[in-house]
Amino acid sequence: MNKLNLKQAFSCARTEFIKWVCDARMIILGVLVIFIYTFAIEPLLKNAEEMGEPLNMLEPFIAIANSGAILLIISLVFLTLIADFPKIDTNTVFYIIRVGRMNWLLGQIIKLVMMALSYLAFIFAGAVIPMLSKGFWYNGWSNVATQYAVRFPEKTGNFGVQLLPENLYNQLSVFSAAIQSYLLVFAYLMIVGLLLLAFSLVKKKTMGFVLCGAVISLGTTFCSIKTELMWSMPMANSIIWLHFTKYFRQPVVSLTFSIIYLCTFIAALIVLCVAAIKKFNYDNVAEIAA
Repeated sequence: MNKLNLKQAFSCARTEFIKWVCDARMIILGVLVIFIYTFAIEPLLKNAEEMGEPLNMLEPFIAIANSGAILLIISLVFLTLIADFPKIDTNTVFYIIRVGRMNWLLGQIIKLVMMALSYLAFIFAGAVIPMLSKGFWYNGWSNVATQYAVRFPEKTGNFGVQLLPENLYNQLSVFSAAIQSYLLVFAYLMIVGLLLLAFSLVKKKTMGFVLCGAVISLGTTFCSIKTELMWSMPMANSIIWLHFTKYFRQPVVSLTFSIIYLCTFIAALIVLCVAAIKKFNYDNVAEIAA
């Protein structure tokens, strides 16, 4: 029972993922979509209407994934949705004994991957669907993104302009920016989930939840004041435009560094989870929530 069994792990992940999707808390996603539309899509659409030009359909999603303020909300909502991850009670303990510790842990990690990917897919759909009749699909930035500030220099402080800074469209193609944004934010959400998992396995879930909140809030604060300390936090490493200057190709911090940072962080947390599950004590399961 202690041998790794991918079929059992996927079965465990699928069952728990379905329960998660059907949870009443998912109503929060409706509020999140409204927030995203109001604070990210609407400003861009207003700029597009003012210029009489269409947007690239991927630009709203890129803007969402590269806005510190919006990413703060996205990460906090994700933390709220997975607040009880992993859910461990007396019945779960019997399940762990039956399938084996490592299979259960692998199932939880797979579930986390599914939750993070589907959460971002929902956000992506919420950003792209409203653009289907108002935008174009092409690996090039719209004139709204690149020329609005030139045509209306008095409106350079416009929030829609700030959502797509020069650091993005002068350095990357649209497709590249969208794909990299998705993957980097995914890695950020994985770190949040793995922190919860690791601390739950050592029966310090509340501490893990507080630490997740601290990582999110400190990352947002450091990014907002542009201190070098921001590169010690996952958030800055998941926001692409922070890596570049406005005009020059030489990066402020290379994306390679951020990829290594995020992957190392994830790997270290997985190792910690493996060590914790091996020593997991089935007694006093109630302590997990403490």
